[in-house]
Parts: sequence; C-alpha cells; structure tokens
Amino acid sequence: MKDQDEDIREFLNNLPDKFDIVEDGIDIQIQKEYLDYSHSFDNGELTDVQTLKLGSFLFDTNQPLEAKKKVLTLLAHLGTITAYRQIEKYYNLPDNGLKEWTAMALQECKMFLESMLTDQSKGLILSGLGGYQDKMRFFFLILPISEKGFTSAEKNIMNEEFKLVAKAMNSVVESVNLAETFIGLTVLIPMDVAVGTFIETGIKNCNEIRDFVFEHYYVTNMNIPDDAEIDEIIKIVKSD
Repeated sequence: MKDQDEDIREFLNNLPDKFDIVEDGIDIQIQKEYLDYSHSFDNGELTDVQTLKLGSFLFDTNQPLEAKKKVLTLLAHLGTITAYRQIEKYYNLPDNGLKEWTAMALQECKMFLESMLTDQSKGLILSGLGGYQDKMRFFFLILPISEKGFTSAEKNIMNEEFKLVAKAMNSVVESVNLAETFIGLTVLIPMDVAVGTFIETGIKNCNEIRDFVFEHYYVTNMNIPDDAEIDEIIKIVKSD
C-alpha cells in the first residue's frame, strides 16, 4: 500500500542525511552484486501488514542469508515508509555478512520513496570510501614536480593551503599523508562542490607561492591505495 505524498515528505524531511551516502563505504563487489540483483526485481506493492510479516523473516535466525538478501531487496522495491522502517530495524542488528547489503537496500528504499515526490528524487549515491551527511569522501594523490620529492617547507605549504581551500569550500580534510614522493589527502567534499575545482584550486594556490606541485593528480572515491598501488599510480600520472 503506497503512502500519501504528505506522509512521505514529512518522513523524508525528518531523516538526518540530505543525500543518500553510505557513511562507512561499501565494498565494490557487493555494490555490483546488489545492483545486478536489484535490477532483476520489479517494484512491488504490499499492505502494511504484509510488509511487517515479510520484515519479520529477517529476524528469523533459522533462515539462510541468501533468502534474507532477497527479502531485503523486495522490501527496498516496495518504496514505503513501513518497508524502510523494517530494513532500518534490521540494519541496526544484521546477520554477519549482511550489513553492507542492508545498507544498500536501505538507501534504495529511500530512493524509491523520494521518487514518489518529483521535487525530491536524488538517486542512489555509492562510494567505496563512503561519506558523512552531505559530503562524499575522496582520496587525492598529489605529486612533486622535482624528482627529489617534496621538501619539508613544501609539505608545510601544501598542508596549510589545502586546509584553507577546504574551509572555503565547506570541505573537511580528514587526513594528510606527507610522504616525500607524494602527498595523500583524504577529504570530505560536499555534493555541490566539483571535486576537480577543489584539488585544482589547492594545486594552483601552492604553485603561486612556489612552483613545485605537478599539475596532474590522482583522485578516487572507491578505495585508499596501498604502497604498491601508489607506486603504479605515480608512474601512470607522471606519464601523462
């Protein structure tokens, strides 16, 4: 049974996050598996009583995880307040291995609710690195022009300049890895700020003080690369 527009609007307005961002991030393989599985389902329609009965299946410890995956996806595609609440309840105490799947179902259910209101449909936003409230998390790899790497003074300049850019753009620098051959930044950036504008403004500001930052850079919102991956990324960026 579909909810009334005014009920949906009130419900969505009372949810804490402006955008559908899964804060802790979701494994890329799970994202792909969920989306492939979700696309095999049509939208459904059940009464509230039927929805509650379906939701109770999630809390039956005797049921297999694969069956619970199907139930979560079915609930998501109902796109009702009752279905959202059932997924949300399970999200707070999921079976081992289903936390991320449940997060995907929760966000998709919210997306379907928003689609009922033509002025509030935002879509499903996914990121391996997650986000917080209206901001998505990005990792940047910034390289020196000099083959000798960054000096201590240059590292200090970058640290200060990128924090100033973040403040101006309502962003948050979460971590700074001041290595000699690269600078790694993890930053929360609002959805209405262009990622390229953030990083390119920071590089430009640094180079106005002293021309030492390579103009090309690496950015991802899927994962923070390990040392071996960083070595390969540096080779690729430097070859551009």
